[in-house]
Amino acid sequence: MAKVAVVIGTRDRPTELALLLQSLRTQTFQNFDIFILEDQSGTSWQNYHFLNMMINRVKLENHRVTIKRTPYHYGVSKAREESVQMALKSKTYYDYLCRVDDDVILEPDFIERLIKVIEKGYDIASGVTPQFISTFKRDVDKVDIANKLIIKDGVRVYDGDDCGLEYIGEKIVPCHHFRSSALIKREVHEQVKYYPTKLTKHGFREETMFSLNAALKGFKMGVDLQAIAWHLCTPSGGERFADQQQLAQFNQEVLNDFIKTTPEFNEMYKGEVSKLERMKETNMAK
Repeated sequence: MAKVAVVIGTRDRPTELALLLQSLRTQTFQNFDIFILEDQSGTSWQNYHFLNMMINRVKLENHRVTIKRTPYHYGVSKAREESVQMALKSKTYYDYLCRVDDDVILEPDFIERLIKVIEKGYDIASGVTPQFISTFKRDVDKVDIANKLIIKDGVRVYDGDDCGLEYIGEKIVPCHHFRSSALIKREVHEQVKYYPTKLTKHGFREETMFSLNAALKGFKMGVDLQAIAWHLCTPSGGERFADQQQLAQFNQEVLNDFIKTTPEFNEMYKGEVSKLERMKETNMAK
């Protein structure tokens, strides 16, 4: 059976983290250990009985829990890379790393579903991350690709954020971008890194940078539209933009910087888009 390392970077979200740990306890797949990078939270965890109780429960159920506190505030991207390195440097060999946000609640079959995606030939398996509020159903047959980057007038623009969506039906869709929580083969993390030096502490789009560089190396990504990680979306942790327009502008600036350094991606990506369009036409003809 595959061995999974669940890697979590967290900051000032003790209650949300406890709820995430509870959802891990109820997973149908249980062969995992947990690595938590605590990024200089403002309040000591000793003050949170619920969180400490959940950590102890997970340990009692034979899951190793490794917790490391950063010497200074790393920020989202650097913290995610460091949490990955904790697992890679462990004496235990993990086949897959399951990277999850600290404020999601995983449905019980989340990890099991993503393992099945990888067994179908993918290197990175993603789920969808709807919010608890304002959800609406989306017909899966009308979804060409989830979590995608599109090219408009020769410029790559991020598109396809699945927050607020609930997908209908059983389907695994090829994608170019994983959202929030994903199961990733060990060899992907050994070759692709997050980029703490290129991003601010605000995070957001470190997943994009990781996804693009994984695609450039030939790794395949797929999303199971029924693997659900419910997003609490609380404003309590990390460093986040309050203004969504400011966030969108920052996202595009990061992508523009990436375009300058990786012009070869455009040709590869255009080829993938063309293949997907042909697949769509074929499906519509049927």
